[in-house]
Amino acid sequence: MYHAAVCEDEKEIASYIMKTLANEFQQNNVQVEFDLFYNGNQLLSMMDEHYHFDIVFMDIEMPEIDGISICRKIRQMNEDALVVFISNKDELVFSTFEVQPFRFVRKSHFDQLLPSLVPAIITELNRRNPAIIRIMEPRSKDLFSFDINHIQFIEAQGKNCQIHCTNNTTEIKISLSEIEQLLVDYDFIKPHRSYLVNYKFINAIKKNSIELSNAELIPISRNRIDEVKHLFIQYTNRSLS
Repeated sequence: MYHAAVCEDEKEIASYIMKTLANEFQQNNVQVEFDLFYNGNQLLSMMDEHYHFDIVFMDIEMPEIDGISICRKIRQMNEDALVVFISNKDELVFSTFEVQPFRFVRKSHFDQLLPSLVPAIITELNRRNPAIIRIMEPRSKDLFSFDINHIQFIEAQGKNCQIHCTNNTTEIKISLSEIEQLLVDYDFIKPHRSYLVNYKFINAIKKNSIELSNAELIPISRNRIDEVKHLFIQYTNRSLS
């Protein structure tokens, strides 16, 4: 399932866009869960809480903050999100190039373009194929979404875990063993009882630590050094094959 946001300040238009898109995705046998926002700050606040949107549909001219400014901020938080501008201001299309939207759709042509827009989005999502993992806090039931490819390492801090990503760090009230179970099908290694490390970001295996691509060092337990080296060699060979 994919997650999409619709950001439009006119409520009737926002509701119509969301319902029409949902129906079109359903006809293409693709499950998409939508969230509706009536201003950009609401959307950015949600994303700042580390909620991952695969697709963002939004107007350009909105109160408080315009769509292009929103997209700049989205690019800082989630550079992989597909952004589709839906606007009647044709003269703004050139202003959107700097933030690299996937499409610019005129509101007046929305219905006519929908049958070609949605398959194009699906094709691009399949091409990118991000590996999204969703972690729910056992007590609060808060749901967090992460792109596996952006997680560098996970560190246990008492009863909590810190998820260190390429652009931010999020702390979740969950045990490392629970996260480890969720990541069993992905390329993570446990060099120490308090750490899980994404192989993708390993730069070197040193005497008693792992050096990441950002030069950060992760400790290796004394009794796991040989195993860590062996597993890393296996991963490297697998990646090259």
